[in-house]
Amino acid sequence: MPSSPRSLVSLIPAFFMGPAVALALPPLEQLETRIELSPAAQLAERAYESTRDSLNAGRIGLGVSAFGSVGYAHNHDIIDPLHSWSYNQGVAGGGLSIPVLGSRLQLEDSLSEQQVQLMQLDARRQLQRRELVARLRKAYGDYWQGQRLELLARNYLQDEPTLERVVGLRTRAGLLLDADRLELLSGFSLARRDEAAGGADREVALGLMRELTGQDLDGGIAVRPVVPTACVRNLDASDDWADSDPELDGLRRVVALRETSPRDNALYPVQSNVQLAYQTREDMPTGQRGGSAVLSWSFQVPVEYGSQRRLLARAAAAQLSRARLEYEIRRQELQQQRRELIVRAAVLQQTAQFAAVRLAAADAAVEERSLRAVKLEGDVAEQLQRARIQHYGAAKALVEADKAMVYWYADWARFEMAPCQPPNEPDAMTAAQAATAVRAASLRTAAAQSADSAAVQAATPVPANRALYLWRSAEWMTYAATGLGERKFGEIHSAGIARLLISLDAEQMRRAIADPSSLVRAVRSTHEHGFRVELLLGDPGWIRPEQRGGLLAIIDGLKSVPFDGLHLDLEPEQIDSAADKLPALLGSLAQTLAAASAASPWPLALSIHPRDLDVRVGDSSFAELLLRLRVSPTIMVYVANPDRAVAIAQPLLGHYPQLSFSVALSLEKSVGPQESLWSYPEDERRRRIERVETRLTAANFSGLTLQLEDGWGDASGLARLATGE
Repeated sequence: MPSSPRSLVSLIPAFFMGPAVALALPPLEQLETRIELSPAAQLAERAYESTRDSLNAGRIGLGVSAFGSVGYAHNHDIIDPLHSWSYNQGVAGGGLSIPVLGSRLQLEDSLSEQQVQLMQLDARRQLQRRELVARLRKAYGDYWQGQRLELLARNYLQDEPTLERVVGLRTRAGLLLDADRLELLSGFSLARRDEAAGGADREVALGLMRELTGQDLDGGIAVRPVVPTACVRNLDASDDWADSDPELDGLRRVVALRETSPRDNALYPVQSNVQLAYQTREDMPTGQRGGSAVLSWSFQVPVEYGSQRRLLARAAAAQLSRARLEYEIRRQELQQQRRELIVRAAVLQQTAQFAAVRLAAADAAVEERSLRAVKLEGDVAEQLQRARIQHYGAAKALVEADKAMVYWYADWARFEMAPCQPPNEPDAMTAAQAATAVRAASLRTAAAQSADSAAVQAATPVPANRALYLWRSAEWMTYAATGLGERKFGEIHSAGIARLLISLDAEQMRRAIADPSSLVRAVRSTHEHGFRVELLLGDPGWIRPEQRGGLLAIIDGLKSVPFDGLHLDLEPEQIDSAADKLPALLGSLAQTLAAASAASPWPLALSIHPRDLDVRVGDSSFAELLLRLRVSPTIMVYVANPDRAVAIAQPLLGHYPQLSFSVALSLEKSVGPQESLWSYPEDERRRRIERVETRLTAANFSGLTLQLEDGWGDASGLARLATGE
């Protein structure tokens, strides 16, 4: 298997923002874990701990105290009218005093007020964290928007010198009014303003993130924040959320405390203590000693006991009623706020989809005007610039729509019960993909009405569900929309291939992130010929946490491209082949997959060695982790013997029936006949492939994936794999 095209060089953030940026900003979910380092969070924590410790100190013994006394006395006692006795006496004593009845109840009542304060501080501490998370998310959204706005403005300003020269010539020739010239050039002033505003927003947001996280963050590339709207899509107005809301939980605990108020007890007004004491005496100078042990109970009952008892009961009832009303009113207020947020999420999603469709339309308009500008004379240059201005406005609208979604996510932090992993939805389409599908359907209809059977074959997908690794994609990007591309697509289609896994080299990736229009056109053209197109990325370094940001940056940079999926080829063995290191590497790979799945707008798949699926990672096998992450594995069964390939794949399909598997076979020229089918005659090659397909009958077998060094260049050889030839 070739290694050079499979290992994309990790993109440095300078591809996005220029040489001034050196490092990637940590993802939002990682920054949120540092929110406890914020001074505001620490202040709330210290206030809670101080009140908690004071309450615990008051609870110790609950009023039980030890007492003691030491004394000396000179006594002169009269025995009878004629006799008296003078002596000195030393006295020492000690004991325990225990409050009971009303005295104990009053102590408990005073502690209950501290408990209420502690509950309020606990709720405030948790709400403070949610508020800090909301501020952090908004700051991250501002930073991310400023970054995108700067990039958008810089790309737009690249055309300024050329356009200034063209409109200047046309104005001097009398073909363009000066007012029109100024109008066409005004877009560049807007872009410069947006560039400056984006930079300022990033600086302000970075300072706020540093304050909130307590970290000296470096200003780098911010990856797309995960906005899990799917987690609230099906929520209704149920009260389940209230059980975990910190504010409502605190109010419920106050209600429970008021329901057991000591003031309801009939003995509350009665002051009472029990004392257990021992006293010793010694007479001087005789040296005689004596002592006594005393158990005493004292109490005081108010004269107006009845009136005081009624007033205390009314006060306790009023406190309980107030606590219940506070809880119910606040619950209704929060429930309404939550409903509004859920409704607003749906509106914002539709707004973002509309912005994406509008941008796609503007992109198509720029493409059309660009073609006209090459072939036609007249005012096509002015029309192209107006289309670019509209495209710039549409792109800004999409940035604003995305920022609004991040701000919604910040507001949702108030009601967020637990971190949410948005589910993959393989059957879902973006608005741009839906438009492409409609256009492709119209092309297939036109092809079906044509007498040219080859055109029908090229435009209509075949029933088979094979996939093809396309590690070298330069010619595909160049010729996808041409007649040569149509012939290539026909040859690939005839081999039963319905999915293309497209890889980009480092230079292609740089260009695509800076300007994805060429890649978008190639993907759309491929869709129109009936193929699904997935982005293929492979760099084993992304398995390591410190390099994971490179993968997330690529996903963020290409998220506007209408891919149908994201396919990762990350092999832990390329980092360390030692068997004892594999579980840890697979665990790190699972974390990378989770981060990629959260950041990716497309479903996720992974090429993996069959032996890795059964490796235990913690309490689960790696295959079970893939199932939880909703990642579809493609197992690389690179053996030329079809029976051996079936023997490797079939047990895995049976052991994990809920996983959808693809099986990869090698057709590489550089690999020997034990692993690759390329060296076999065409009939034998086709027979072996069909044998694997026919014997893998499990419902979770999704098809074969074919591995070639140059799938596009060898399309004619693939065509001869068609069944029946």
